[in-house]
Amino acid sequence: MLEHEVVMIKPLVKLVKGWPGRLVLDDTSNPKYGLKNWSRKLKILTHGGFRDGYKILLFLWECDLGRIPVGFALWHKGTRTLGDLALSGLSRLRKMKLKPEAVLADGAFSTDEILKRLENYGWPCVMRCNSRRKLENKRVDKEIGRGYGSEQGRLKNGTKVKIFRRKNRFFVCNRMLWTMQKAVSLYTRRWKIEEVFRAIKQCLGLNRCQQHSMRAQAIYLMVCFILFACLELNSGQSVYKLAQTVISAEVPPENILDKRIFKTF
Repeated sequence: MLEHEVVMIKPLVKLVKGWPGRLVLDDTSNPKYGLKNWSRKLKILTHGGFRDGYKILLFLWECDLGRIPVGFALWHKGTRTLGDLALSGLSRLRKMKLKPEAVLADGAFSTDEILKRLENYGWPCVMRCNSRRKLENKRVDKEIGRGYGSEQGRLKNGTKVKIFRRKNRFFVCNRMLWTMQKAVSLYTRRWKIEEVFRAIKQCLGLNRCQQHSMRAQAIYLMVCFILFACLELNSGQSVYKLAQTVISAEVPPENILDKRIFKTF
């Protein structure tokens, strides 16, 4: 599993290959004690304090089939930056022949390097960006002075992008012909990954692994993501309700193991 910094869940990648979808990137903190050789200081946004732990970077395929985790990475003392991990994951997904209709992410991933990589791959993207972002060496919040508007130009590395302003929010897109309505409508689908994080934490105990090695943590997380995909593919019930029926023994656990996933192992 740890041959690469980014772990691709190959059965789930195979599953979604025939389903057009959007690739969503985001990270979540996983506070952990007992990992002092690996832990970083993480800021906990809910109360503004700090705890030791690592971050989970998730690659989510959002499509008509559902919300399917296709890969993840653990950001800790032994890894490169989150941006580097994202670039590595994008490269591996391209080699695995996935081609998203759009890549969606928040401002943490709208770096010049990632936008350049997506331009090279020919993958459309919509991401949040900082109001101080510069196009042609000019700040976009100065160029788009009104509450709504757009500006297009090149980043410092030559990548051509279009930046939309919607009140105090700025979005960067690498498709010059897309309208603000289309870009913002696509970006709203990024919220699906927040729903996945919440469901996995509440239903599957994402943070409950007590092992003190990163390899064990990665194995535990892979199991969580595969089980989430099984719950997601059981249409007709929400992930929360279905998980509860399994916990209460109303449904045998083997009934939720989706054959479409496990026949690809």
